[in-house]
Amino acid sequence: MTTRGIDARRADALVEIFRGVLLDPTLPSRHGSRPHSQVTVSAATLLGLDEMPGELAGYGAIPVTLARRLAAEGQWQRQFVGAARDWLPAADLPGYRPTAELRRRVLARHPVCRFPGCAVPARRCDIDHAQAYTAGGPTSLDNLGPLCRRHHRAKTHGGWRLEARPDGGATWTSPAGRRYRVRPPSHAPDG
Repeated sequence: MTTRGIDARRADALVEIFRGVLLDPTLPSRHGSRPHSQVTVSAATLLGLDEMPGELAGYGAIPVTLARRLAAEGQWQRQFVGAARDWLPAADLPGYRPTAELRRRVLARHPVCRFPGCAVPARRCDIDHAQAYTAGGPTSLDNLGPLCRRHHRAKTHGGWRLEARPDGGATWTSPAGRRYRVRPPSHAPDG
């Protein structure tokens, strides 16, 4: 009979604590969902037709074997893109607040804050209208994106301007007039 060491017992206790917290129905949600991990991987990769790595939101690329394993054991939420790797547009919605489905699509499209060089995970960001809703900006996938609180304030009150592109990229203009291009997300799935 082998006795589990103190480190193993501590790890077991920690897992049980977190399991209890995550299963608690009163756990708060952010952007309409409870805490979760988001892995983006193409349908072709899951079917074994290619070997493209997956993407773990807030972290980066993960090996194809790990992406397939997580997909096999996880809960799926599909996001479709067109042939040119552009996300299929969502219809403009009436009103300021996006639906839970649209928020999920925005967060899946943009894994981090869309300000140049910012790496704050999208799940910790505000969902922001690039063109202000009060100025006629639609509540749509093409006009919404995650901004961390600091960069949201810089855009709203600090003189920064944001022009969103339909491919998910953006151009930022500083208060001094310098322009910064943000590339579209590179992890868009194929299926």
